[in-house]
Amino acid sequence: MRNIVLLLLLTTLVNADQKYTFCAPVKTINQDECSALQRGESEIVCLPVADSAECSIRLAQGQADFGVFNAEELLLAYPFYQSDIVPIQQLRHRTKLSDEFEFQTVAVVRADLTQIINPPGTGFGYLKNGGLCHPGFSKSQWWNDYILKYFEKTVNPDRQCQDKVSVIENEVRNLRSFFGKACRPGEWASESSIDQELKRKYSELCVLCDNQANCTYNNKEHHGHLGALNCLINGRGGVAYVALNYVNEYLRGNKTFEFLCPNGSRLPLTSPTPCTWIRQPWSVVAARTEVAEILKNKLPSWLKRDETKVKEPWKWALSRIIQEDSIALNITENLSLTGYLTKGRVDVDFRSTQTCDRTIRWCTIGDMDTNKCNWMARAAIALGIEPRISCVKSKSVFECLRRITDQQADIITIDSNYGYVARKVYGLTTVLYCETEKVNSSKIVAAVREPSEIKSFQDLKGRTACFPEYAGISWLSFVNTARKIGIVSSKSCDYPLLMSKLFSGACTPGIKDRDHSRTGASADVTTKLCSACSRSNNTSCAANDTNRYYNDNGAMRCLTESAGDVAFVEVGNINEDNRFDPNNYRILCKNGSLASNTGFHADDTCALSVTIDSEVIGRKNDSQTYTTDIFLALLKMEEWLGYRVGTTRPLDIYGPFNGTRNLVFKDSTSGLVSTSSTTKTVEAYKDLFSHVYQCSTGHLTANTNFIFIALVAFYHLLSSHA
Repeated sequence: MRNIVLLLLLTTLVNADQKYTFCAPVKTINQDECSALQRGESEIVCLPVADSAECSIRLAQGQADFGVFNAEELLLAYPFYQSDIVPIQQLRHRTKLSDEFEFQTVAVVRADLTQIINPPGTGFGYLKNGGLCHPGFSKSQWWNDYILKYFEKTVNPDRQCQDKVSVIENEVRNLRSFFGKACRPGEWASESSIDQELKRKYSELCVLCDNQANCTYNNKEHHGHLGALNCLINGRGGVAYVALNYVNEYLRGNKTFEFLCPNGSRLPLTSPTPCTWIRQPWSVVAARTEVAEILKNKLPSWLKRDETKVKEPWKWALSRIIQEDSIALNITENLSLTGYLTKGRVDVDFRSTQTCDRTIRWCTIGDMDTNKCNWMARAAIALGIEPRISCVKSKSVFECLRRITDQQADIITIDSNYGYVARKVYGLTTVLYCETEKVNSSKIVAAVREPSEIKSFQDLKGRTACFPEYAGISWLSFVNTARKIGIVSSKSCDYPLLMSKLFSGACTPGIKDRDHSRTGASADVTTKLCSACSRSNNTSCAANDTNRYYNDNGAMRCLTESAGDVAFVEVGNINEDNRFDPNNYRILCKNGSLASNTGFHADDTCALSVTIDSEVIGRKNDSQTYTTDIFLALLKMEEWLGYRVGTTRPLDIYGPFNGTRNLVFKDSTSGLVSTSSTTKTVEAYKDLFSHVYQCSTGHLTANTNFIFIALVAFYHLLSSHA
C-alpha cells in the first residue's frame, strides 16, 4: 500500500512539472506573445512554426503537443496523419455559438420547379437549361474553388473532357451544356486575358447577371450571395447555390422556395434540419494522440476567462491567442481526425469533382523536396485546383531535366544558374518566372584581388578566369557582357571557343560532362578551360564537391589561391561565406572600371547582371492545351498558397518546409509571373538568353512573350467552335 501511495505521489509531481509545447504559425503569433506564454509558472512551451503544415508535422513527430487548426488545415493534414492528431476542443465564433458548423452550403430552387425528366428524389435532370445563380469567385471570401464548384459539378453526371480543350474551358463548357445559362461572377481563370476570352465565348454564363457585360451582380454585398438569391427570387435562374445563413436571414419562412438536397429530394425552407451540400467544421484545438486526454482536461482551466488570470499571465495569453474571437468548447466524443471531418465534409479525399483526368508531374530532388511537393499536391486538391499534381522524385536537377525531356515529368523549379543548360542542352522553356525578392536577386559580379593589375575588361586578355560552373548564370552573364563590350566576337555562337581565345586558362567546372553539354567542346578548348582547376591539387574539372574550385565559393578559392586572376560569381552566395575578407577583393564593374571601394558590394549599374533567382520550366513542344493547364494551375496555386495579403495559408509554398529551406521553390521567391512580365529583373534574365535563342534558331527570337501570347491566341483560334 505504501508503494502505491509513493507511486501516485511521484506521478503527481512529474505531471506538475510537465510542460506542453504549443505550436503556432509565425503569421498568427509574434515573439512577445510567445514569450508571454512562457512567463511565471507556465506549463507551456511556445514553438513558432512556418505554417500549420509544419505544426501538424511537429505534432506527429512528438516535437509539439497541441495547436490550433481550421478545417482546411485539418483537411490538408488528414492523409498524412489520420491517427496521429486528435481534435479536442472546438472553437466556435462568439456570435454563432449555437451553430454546429462554421458555414453550410445549400441549393435553393423554386417550389414549383417540376421534375420533368426524373421522378422526385432520383436526380437533377430537371435543372438542365434552368439557369444557375452562383455567388461567384472573389479574393475577399474564404470559399475556395472546391467549395464554390462542388454543387455545379455534382449535379451534372455527364461532364465531358475534350482532349484539345483546357481543364478550365472544359469546366465552363460543361456548365453551359447543363445549366444553359447562369450568372457566375468573378475570375474563372487566373490570367485576365484568358478569363475575358472565356467570358466572351461562353457569355451565356453571364446572361443572368444584372450587369451582363461585366458578369456581375448589382448587389455585391456578402461576396455575391445576396446577388445570387436576388437572381433566383427575380426568376432569372432556376437554382441558387449559397450559404445557409443568408437563406435563413433573407428567405426565412418563404414557401415559394425549397432546399434541394444532395440525394435529389427537397425540403421546405422552414425545415428544422435543412439539407446541405458542404458543412464546414469549426476550427479546433488539436493535440497529438498521446497527450490528447491530458490536455482535454487541462485546457478548460487554462482558457477560462476570469480576473484571476492577471496573476497567471501565461493563461491570459493562451486564452487570448486561442479564443481571440471564439469560445473553446470541449469535444465530448472521442473523435478521430477522420470522424471530426466527415461530420461535415463527406468527400475528404476530394474524388468526386475532378473535371478531367489530367495530372501535372512535378519533378523533385530527394526526399525532403518530394515531401513538400506531396503536401503542395494535397493542398491543391483540397482547394479545387486542376489539373492535379503528382510528384516525381529524382536524384538531381539534371535527372529532372532529362525526365522532362523524355516526358516522364512535366515541370521543375530551377535555380537561374541552370537556365542556359535547360534551354540549350535539354530544349526546355519557361512556364512561369519566379519573381525574386529584391534583396535576393541573382547579382553577378567580376571580382579581382586587391591590388590587381587588372583595371578594365580589356586587361582580361591572356589572364586566367575562375567560373563557378560551366553554362551557369555567372558564365552566361560574363559571355553576354564580353560580347556587348566587344572583347569577344558578337557573331560567334561557340561560347567555349570564345572564352578559350580570350583567356590563357580557366577553371570551368562541368565543361567536360554531358549534363552540361550534349555536343561538347573540342579537347583543346576543354583542356584550356579546365587548366586552372588542377591548381587545387585535384585534376577534376567536375561540377561537384570533388572539385575544390566548384561553385561560387570554389571560384573565390580559385581567385584567392592565385589559380585565377578574376572570378565571376553570384555575390549573394559569397556574402554568406565569411572565409573571404572583403577588403582583399575589388569588383570590376560592367562599364569597365574598378569599383571605388574594396568589397563585394556592387550596385545594379556595376554588376554584370541582376536577375531573378529561379523559374518554372517545362517542354517547348507540349500542346498548347496542356501548357495552358499548367500555367493556370500554378497561378491559382500562387493565389491561394503564395503571399496573399491579410490572410493565413495552410502551407507556405515559398517558405521553408519543416525547417528546411529552398524546397520545390527557392525561399527568395515572392510570386509567379508570366513570360510577358516587364519586371526589371525578369527582363534582365530574358536578355541573357536573347543571343542564345538567336544561335538556336538562326535569327533573334525577340518575342520572349511567345508562350503568353500563344495561350491567348489559342483561345481566339478556337472561339469559332464555342
